[in-house]
Amino acid sequence: MASRAMGSRRWRGVWLGAIGVIGGLLMPWYLAVALGVKPVILPPISKVIRSGFSLMQSDVLLPALLVSLRRVILGFLLAALTAVPLGVVLGRSRRLWLLFEPLIESFRFIIPFAWIPLAILWFGTHEAGKIFIIWYAGFFLILLHAIQGVRGVEPDLVKAAKTLGASEHVIFYKVVLPAALPATITGLRIGFAACWISLIAAELVAARSGLGYLIMDAREFLQTDVVMVGMGVIAIIGAASNWVFELVQKRLLRHRAVFEQL
Repeated sequence: MASRAMGSRRWRGVWLGAIGVIGGLLMPWYLAVALGVKPVILPPISKVIRSGFSLMQSDVLLPALLVSLRRVILGFLLAALTAVPLGVVLGRSRRLWLLFEPLIESFRFIIPFAWIPLAILWFGTHEAGKIFIIWYAGFFLILLHAIQGVRGVEPDLVKAAKTLGASEHVIFYKVVLPAALPATITGLRIGFAACWISLIAAELVAARSGLGYLIMDAREFLQTDVVMVGMGVIAIIGAASNWVFELVQKRLLRHRAVFEQL
């Protein structure tokens, strides 16, 4: 019965989402075109769909998508590998946090677009400049969530572990890290979204491939339909990645809850 109810809620959510897309996007789009909006400003839905199929058949869209995915995944992995360990260290040490807090709080408000001139000066037209911007977009979000997760550990849990004779090493691995897991996973999820959003900024750094380049190149030739195809692919991949992170987060937290009950 529980699984049936869960399946019913899932399908209800799918139908409501579909209604939202139709009512909030497709219907206003169709009406605007029907009322005479110029195709260069807002092309018909059918033309955008045809352009999407044409780009896929002409071997343009898939290579651009793969290039962009590789850049985003590399930038995100670098952000996670640097931000999570640093966040754990800063979350555990108040002195280190006070030492680095001014730098972190200052730099996290600089948007990735602002780094484009420096990225070009530092890295030229190489891939490193694009990876740097994507890394920067995700780094501070992941870092702050990791810090929050570690600092949000219940003091009573740590005291109970010490009372039972647990060493600092055991407390760290058995108490602190598991308790910080939900906030850290949330940071990774939001950080990946930020990395994906920063894709256009990254591919402005003298790129000659990728979805961002595809969009900017189409804009130069007033190919609004191609621009919207690129935007649609970015939106779909972003939504799919968010769904994957949600699924992983639920699974990990469910296993953690079961483990804690044993």
